[in-house]
Amino acid sequence: MWLHFLVPLILLTTWTVTCHVIDETAGKMADYSGYTLHRFQVDTTSNTMEKLESYDMELDQTTQTARLLIDIWAEPSKQNPHADVLVAPEFLQKFKSLLTTAELSTLKMIEGDIQRILFHSSSQINAERRAMIHNTVRRRRKRALRSWHDFDTNAYHSYDEMVEFMRLLSEQKPDMVEMVKVATSSEGRSIYGVKIHPPGISPPEKPSIIVDAGVHAREWIAPAVGLFMIKKIVLEYGKTAEVTANLQKFDWYIIPQVNPDGYEYSRTNDRLWRKTRSKNVTVNRWCVGADANRNWGYRWGEAGANRTPCSNIYMGSHPYSEPEIKGETVYRIPYAVCRMPYAVCRLKEFFTWQITNPMVYISLHSYGQLLLSPWGYTNERTENYQDQQNAAKEAALAIKNTTGVSYSYGTISEMMYPASGTSIDFMQHRGVPYIYGVELRPTDNPNSFAFNLPPSYIRATGDEMMAALNAIGTHAVKVKRL
Repeated sequence: MWLHFLVPLILLTTWTVTCHVIDETAGKMADYSGYTLHRFQVDTTSNTMEKLESYDMELDQTTQTARLLIDIWAEPSKQNPHADVLVAPEFLQKFKSLLTTAELSTLKMIEGDIQRILFHSSSQINAERRAMIHNTVRRRRKRALRSWHDFDTNAYHSYDEMVEFMRLLSEQKPDMVEMVKVATSSEGRSIYGVKIHPPGISPPEKPSIIVDAGVHAREWIAPAVGLFMIKKIVLEYGKTAEVTANLQKFDWYIIPQVNPDGYEYSRTNDRLWRKTRSKNVTVNRWCVGADANRNWGYRWGEAGANRTPCSNIYMGSHPYSEPEIKGETVYRIPYAVCRMPYAVCRLKEFFTWQITNPMVYISLHSYGQLLLSPWGYTNERTENYQDQQNAAKEAALAIKNTTGVSYSYGTISEMMYPASGTSIDFMQHRGVPYIYGVELRPTDNPNSFAFNLPPSYIRATGDEMMAALNAIGTHAVKVKRL
């Protein structure tokens, strides 16, 4: 999710979650026995949500463990006034005491004892894991991937498989694709992306479209769509008019997985893991990771900031504390690592210094079907607010014409509430004209698949994102006279 305010509104009979009680013991799953999910209409005159967030974890200094007391799955928005909250059994009475009289009158339990259905044999998450294991075994039985053409973009892949696809693509289509290393993760994984351009040398002043994905680990559809777009652009250049015209006007930089540590952890240990996997060495050492989309330096720690290390939206110990956002190691280039003979590889520095004329920046998240523009830290509008909204309107129309799906658009503060330390605000501050945090499928409603969108939806979601970006690019060409 782009914002914690969009954290899942879920029908648990079709989708389940792995426990967020902190447990670093390898292979051991935490227990949700007795946890219940509740929904109530939030009193806009109260500070109930702030009070609830302050109770999210109970820390045991003796055992150095953290037990989840409250997990806000869906915060109220201007479109949806309800909140969904997961509550530990021992905290239920305290939870109710924190609500106003008006809120109590609307309170209802959506699901009892979450653990009872958590590992039900018919659950979507278990089906997803069985499919993942089956696909892994099937791929191992096959010979190693020999061509980028053979990479299946209609499946969820491991991070190693993503990197192998990008490597093969850059080696087999060197006239169009360069593999770039933009950072190194906390656990030492190299974070790669690709630069795509028409065959030949691309002038350094050429405008660029930047797409990143996977900032939040559990949002699997986002990196899948990034990979889908990479393959689609290369395949359709010279064949499809829109793709060809767009690539002739813009170089594309796509980084499909910005948070590989968290992503792999969500595949193997905790399907709902959101943050990075950095170690907190100052306070609460057993609380792992930070929200990489609260860790950018511009307006860091202001509106909506959370300073609790165990929180899902923890902003980090300081700006750019997460190496995924700003790394610290110097690398010798094997491919086009930061595009210099020796380079300090940082996502922030890569965006700032290696992309000379960024025109469009998109950060892919899920879910809710939204196009969210700056600002995030304030309710004030940007100087180019109307132009950004006009481009978003054209993007939403292009999506509707492509797949029939509706996306809403507006600033973060218009659609939701302020949040600081985001990449969106950093890019706006830098002067990039068209900037959107995109909440992909599904919609934010009780009947959706939430973070567990089946892989059968990847193609349609990718097609609508390509349509949206082509529309934004066309708008930019017209308005900026490119």
